[in-house]
Amino acid sequence: PSLLRTLGNILTVLLCFAFTHAPSLSYNFTIGPQPRPGQPWCEVQGQVGGEVFLSYDCGLTKYMSPLGEEVKCMNAWETQTDTLRDTGVRMLLAGVSSGLPAETGVEHPLTLQARMACRCEDDRHISGSWQFGLNGQMSLHFDLENGHWRVDHPGGRWMKEKWESDRELAKYFRKISTGDCSYWLREFLKHWENILLPEPTGN
Repeated sequence: PSLLRTLGNILTVLLCFAFTHAPSLSYNFTIGPQPRPGQPWCEVQGQVGGEVFLSYDCGLTKYMSPLGEEVKCMNAWETQTDTLRDTGVRMLLAGVSSGLPAETGVEHPLTLQARMACRCEDDRHISGSWQFGLNGQMSLHFDLENGHWRVDHPGGRWMKEKWESDRELAKYFRKISTGDCSYWLREFLKHWENILLPEPTGN
């Protein structure tokens, strides 16, 4: 495993170095524990370089745009939707939908938003981040480097108190971001020019 990790790190540096402005990869989750009839409890939107390529309701997958059609043929995406759904389930089971104190000022019914992102930094390594919010207000940040939770809005204080003692949840968020998301981004970078540049046409 250590050799594979070393080779993976070397590949990451080479891929990030190949692009002056390497794209970022992000997934926006919306978790509704009490959805209206006919509405999904979980929705995920995937973006790379700011372009939407994936729409997933934790049951049905839609690949958006020509970029999405190209992406779904890549080996890296065979188990992607399972991982995204498992992540949605984890957040749902974290219990953010119950017990919200009135003083938070957040109205019911609650909808949880989360954003996982990974990107190439200037030193050519891939970094990741997590942000969380309720009912459209992003209010909590999870630092993958030190495992600490930072409140960016008063509404996130309750989430921090509820989640910071859950070591398994923090471990899972770190694993998905530094493992799966980084791997998916590396796969994107390997195919990036083929995805974005149109094929030459004959004269």
